Amino acid sequence: MLYKKEKAVNELILKHLRCVDDCLKLALNTVREYLSGNLEEAKSLALKVDRCETETDEILREIMSKLYSGAYLPSLRSDILHLVQHLDSLANAAEACCDFFLDQRPDIPEEMRPSFLSVTEKSISSCAPLREAVGLFFEDDDIKTIREKAREVGIKESDVDKEEWDITRDIFKTNLDYGHKMHLRLCLESIVEISDRAEDTSDQLQLIIIKGGL
Repeated sequence: MLYKKEKAVNELILKHLRCVDDCLKLALNTVREYLSGNLEEAKSLALKVDRCETETDEILREIMSKLYSGAYLPSLRSDILHLVQHLDSLANAAEACCDFFLDQRPDIPEEMRPSFLSVTEKSISSCAPLREAVGLFFEDDDIKTIREKAREVGIKESDVDKEEWDITRDIFKTNLDYGHKMHLRLCLESIVEISDRAEDTSDQLQLIIIKGGL
């Protein structure tokens, strides 16, 4: 019975993982369309991000219900739940990023748009090795590979930090008024929040591995 409950939770987590990944891909396309000046397409994609994020929340609630019903040993339940909540926060961050662009309509100078697109791509791409690591973990795959993928998230997040620093420097070197500069800075923060949360999720996964003596 315990095995069946764990298997059901694992399947839901993998479903949640796929949904989070869909949300991130949609968010990237939303930002890409916004930066290209295609506002109507960006709005349409942002609505899809919202719906996708709602679906991740619904799956999270299913997972919580299964865990409360007795899946996994008590010592692991809270760690598993925290991991999935961290994963869910990626979808939340993707939605918040899209909302920032479509609600606040940041005026990004033409010459800075390639940099904003690049940092968005890198921030979201930091989630790719995380997706692999979590997927392998719940499929009982090689722990060595999982650890390598988890470490890769941290490396990618550091690259995003470097690019964030470069763009921030470029923003404040411009002749834009201070309010405009701060708005661009806030926009940048909404983008890199995704990679920050990816690193947090990776840390949580590694904590579970350590606690399990794997």
